[in-house]
Amino acid sequence: MERARVRAIGVPFALLLLLGLAARSVTSFDGLDDEVIRLAGLGEDLAEWPAELHEPIATADVNPFLWMLRHIDEPDRVNDHHYSRVPEALVGGAFGGSERETATIGGQDRESLESDAETFADELGQNPDDRQPSSVHRPGLTPPYRPPAAQHPDVETVDDGRQPPPFDTSSLFQHHFNSFFNTPLETGFFGTAGLPGFGFFDTNANRPWWKGENVCVEREEKEEDITSSDNDEVSVNGGTASGGSSFGFHGFSTFNLNVQSCAEKQHKYVCTSIKNVNGRKRTEKLTRQCCHGYGRPRNGPPNAHCQKLDLYSMEETVERLGAKEFVSTLKKSGLDATLENDVTLFVVPDSAYTTFAEQMWENNLVAFDPMARAKRAIDFASMTARDMILAHTVNGTYFIEDISNEQLLKTDLPGANIRINIYPRGPMAATVRDQSHAEHPYRYTANCAPLLKLNRVADRGIVHVVDRVLVPARNTLMDIIEVRDDMTLMRTFLEMTGLDKMLREQGDDKHYTIFAPNDDAFLKLDKDIRRKLKAGNGCAMNILKNHILDITFCSLAAVNGVKTSTYNMLNEKLEFEYAMVGKTRVPSSVEGELSEVEDEGKKTQRIRINGFATIEESDVVASNGVLHVIDSVLPTDSGMPISNTLGNHNLTVFKQLISDAGLEEEFDGMSNRTFFIPTDQAFEQTETGRYWIRQLKEHPESLRGNAALKEFLEYHVAEPLIKTCGLEETTIPTKAGQNVRVNLYTTNPVFTTVMNRATVNCARLVRFDEETCGSVVHEIDKVLDVPKTNLMEALSANPDYSMFQRMVSLTNLTELLTSPDSGLTLLVPKNDVFLEVDSWYQETLQNQDELERIIRAHVLPNVICCTGIVPSEWPFVRTTETISGHQLKLNRNRRPQVQNAGITKCDVVARNGIIHEINDVINVQPKRTSSTGAGSGNPFESFGSITRPLTFWFK
Repeated sequence: MERARVRAIGVPFALLLLLGLAARSVTSFDGLDDEVIRLAGLGEDLAEWPAELHEPIATADVNPFLWMLRHIDEPDRVNDHHYSRVPEALVGGAFGGSERETATIGGQDRESLESDAETFADELGQNPDDRQPSSVHRPGLTPPYRPPAAQHPDVETVDDGRQPPPFDTSSLFQHHFNSFFNTPLETGFFGTAGLPGFGFFDTNANRPWWKGENVCVEREEKEEDITSSDNDEVSVNGGTASGGSSFGFHGFSTFNLNVQSCAEKQHKYVCTSIKNVNGRKRTEKLTRQCCHGYGRPRNGPPNAHCQKLDLYSMEETVERLGAKEFVSTLKKSGLDATLENDVTLFVVPDSAYTTFAEQMWENNLVAFDPMARAKRAIDFASMTARDMILAHTVNGTYFIEDISNEQLLKTDLPGANIRINIYPRGPMAATVRDQSHAEHPYRYTANCAPLLKLNRVADRGIVHVVDRVLVPARNTLMDIIEVRDDMTLMRTFLEMTGLDKMLREQGDDKHYTIFAPNDDAFLKLDKDIRRKLKAGNGCAMNILKNHILDITFCSLAAVNGVKTSTYNMLNEKLEFEYAMVGKTRVPSSVEGELSEVEDEGKKTQRIRINGFATIEESDVVASNGVLHVIDSVLPTDSGMPISNTLGNHNLTVFKQLISDAGLEEEFDGMSNRTFFIPTDQAFEQTETGRYWIRQLKEHPESLRGNAALKEFLEYHVAEPLIKTCGLEETTIPTKAGQNVRVNLYTTNPVFTTVMNRATVNCARLVRFDEETCGSVVHEIDKVLDVPKTNLMEALSANPDYSMFQRMVSLTNLTELLTSPDSGLTLLVPKNDVFLEVDSWYQETLQNQDELERIIRAHVLPNVICCTGIVPSEWPFVRTTETISGHQLKLNRNRRPQVQNAGITKCDVVARNGIIHEINDVINVQPKRTSSTGAGSGNPFESFGSITRPLTFWFK
């Protein structure tokens, strides 16, 4: 009682200090002292003070601080009666108690361990009860007073006749002074509470909970060699948590790097320090958490300290959670000693346990369904009640927050683990949120069984409640599939594709989910698809991977009322939602047993995948994941042959040409290919495309075995499979034997290195990365004509280009235009252009130097398709360079433009480049030849022309 009363004096006394700060300019305090005492309620307390301390605040001491400082120098004026009662209460009360200040960790003051620097003691192990009291106190605080062993701390007088040490009131003032100015951020005046307030007078108000009472500290150390020669970089082991985190560097040099990170959780504060000194890395981990028997309230304030819990024995805790049958079986199995150890129990409610016991008894009946027996035998063969209890027992105490997703907990049953999975909660209206939703923002499962109650602390461990008996997960996913009579086809397909090896892998990082179609589901498929599956080719691999996840996806992950999505091994989205079905097969608490329910007037909610397949049997747990049985094969374009993909994407003309040519089976059997498929509109816009459309309508019988059609179709098939992320400016071989040229362009005027447009033989990719059976489809806006000529031959073949061809033949560029690997762009004016300037044309033919200069201005060293020429205005002017080094401006208004000429016909493809037909002769100025020095006229000659437009390179 005395202790509590003295703690309450802290705030009124602090009010005196605050009033003292506000009254520095007041010259007289007549009557103010009595009013302050009355308002602060100090009359009763001050009545016990000596009379000499009741003097008024004189005008000479205009600041109350001076009054306090003057009497601080007179500690002997405090009588014995006040000393024997007040200091002990103050030390254990508002100003930090003896329990707080004298608690040590390995012989070191805990307050020093909890400083902002988070330094760690070099020596641990000393018993806290063996330390010297005089060595354990915080600078600026009164040394703790320890009464004799036979004397209660609250006695009024000292009976042994000795003079008690004086009460050092200076430390009392110094404590408040330090709290205001010198304490760490989280405990000082400007603490975590935000704006300043009177709360700073109570040191416990803003103290972090992990610096409070009833906090235990655990320290781990690890030292290892580092193979790196310089050791400049050290990874930080730690993490973040919702509660907050801190991170700091405490030292750095060429050979020394110290890093510290701290993370706060609901009941734990962990600091990890990494010291790297000359090739040796030392890791120190300090964990602060509520001592056993103490905990922090989940719905309390963010800085709620550890409070004492009402703990019961393990047996009583389990019974209070409604699992009396579980305890009874444990005792009958001779496992009473388990309750005396520090363990984590996953207990089962009585209702679920009774159902399990009844089904176990039915499992031994002769008349039991042999098919269901075969499904369950793999999990319950030779399983006893003792094994069941051991499969629910884990050594050590595990709070659910300390367990990570996919973590395996080793049980006392050999070969059986419990896999913990964490899933987000679905959206829930504020009016219907229950207490569990407020306490735990996530949902947890143990071997896919939902956890109903979490973190129930007993005197010797922790208890979690699951909604059903946990099946020992000793067998792999492939083992489960092999023994099921309704999955013979699934087993065959997995073995043909080699995926069975993956489903046999085990380990902490091996976790899969397979949505396994039963035999009836595969029989619904088209015969051709079943044949491809049995062949084990790319189609089969993709179809099966469409049903496999590389995570553990329990049925609890699907939330009723919303769509839940995840991605499979093909990186394709799977969506899950509940739907009403009229007939379903419901799994019982014993995994593997099914009971079929059919009600004409009543429907049941079941999980559907992509709105197509229904989960008939869920959560068949394996040692490396979970299996769900579905009633239909999930369709995917990546598992369908090319003929199906063309039909699904409305590429009907190309599909019909393949079919009429008799090449459908050959194309469907292709794998590791890249298909460039023209759209139906592309066929209508080109001469070649219109020709093949007429043949389809007028002479379809002539297309079968047509060599020209076969070459045309195969020219759209490249090898190998290349998605857009792997495209480069290069040539790719096709099945027809000719190459296609890929070019990349950008339409961004600023980020000119970001390529966002791709062409193949100048046909633009309009849709891309559509996966098919072992291949990929890119849709293009033009048909691809097989080029038969090079650039020089193309000039000679077109009579409109004869005048330009004559100019080329008079220069030494003929060899360049016939080179098979040149990759050029040729800008060709038609004869009409030269006829308008016939006199200039004739003069140029007689001037060899001028002739070659003109021709070189029309040849670009790279391929620039019309789709790569976009609007270009100052200051983002785009240019390209000719083979003679001249810069030509590129722009687009009504049509693409190169320098002063407009392009009237785009992208005439040849084997070694392309031709653009233009309506003017490219006008470039002759290059000036200048010598270096002052006479050159350009003082920055070595930097090139600084007045020309920004360059843009198409590579």
